[in-house]
Amino acid sequence: MPSDAPQARTRRWPWALGGVIGVISLAVGVLASGAVDVDRIEFTGLHRVSFDEAIEAVSIRAGDAMLLINTSEAAESLQELPWIDNAQVRRRWPGTVEVEITERRAIALALQAPQTWVLVDTEGRVLTGALADPPKLPRLSGIHAAPAAGGFLSDDADAMLEVVEALSAAHGLVIESVWRDQRGDLRARLRMLAQRAYLGVVLGDNSRIAAKSAAVATVVGKLSETAQTGTDDADISELDVSVPRLPVLRTGSEARP
Repeated sequence: MPSDAPQARTRRWPWALGGVIGVISLAVGVLASGAVDVDRIEFTGLHRVSFDEAIEAVSIRAGDAMLLINTSEAAESLQELPWIDNAQVRRRWPGTVEVEITERRAIALALQAPQTWVLVDTEGRVLTGALADPPKLPRLSGIHAAPAAGGFLSDDADAMLEVVEALSAAHGLVIESVWRDQRGDLRARLRMLAQRAYLGVVLGDNSRIAAKSAAVATVVGKLSETAQTGTDDADISELDVSVPRLPVLRTGSEARP
């Protein structure tokens, strides 16, 4: 008995094709009608980045078709702005685009040219161009010049940034500067709040930065306690934590050049 399966498949073919054409036509009609166009764009997390900068980078405008928005591409474009660390772009139907921004945090200043300072974050990303009036943040020197905004400091700044990040959490001190001496050793200049005095710190090579920073915080804490009891430690000018388990305090005449 001959099978009629081929004929059945043949009869279903036009129906399937007609269904696909119908779906495409419906989608085209919806897009053309403007029923699912972008009505508004909502940003959260903008502080250092202006709305105008963000809207230009995201490249989404009112009237764009919601279905055609490339949210990943929009997020990547936003993250190219120097201050933006992370961006999430989402659709909220029927016509809203939500943009959630996480900005970077400036922790230090780096030299871009002689007497020209720029802001950098914990990853060494350059956040600004030349600053006319640099804020009071730790100053990094003895490294390669900072690139333009949006670029990253060279690898020789990594240990310095680690020092700044670690010591920023310590109580009773303010980091004034971090640099490398002629030996290539890391050094820092701190302001001790309780003593109202400055302290030079020798950190040595790039190793064990966390342990060295913890040693600095411990010693400064003890010096603050003695300052409160009236003990005279005014002659102390340098702390060497090159070997973090054996910190050494030196007076002005004993300090390393």
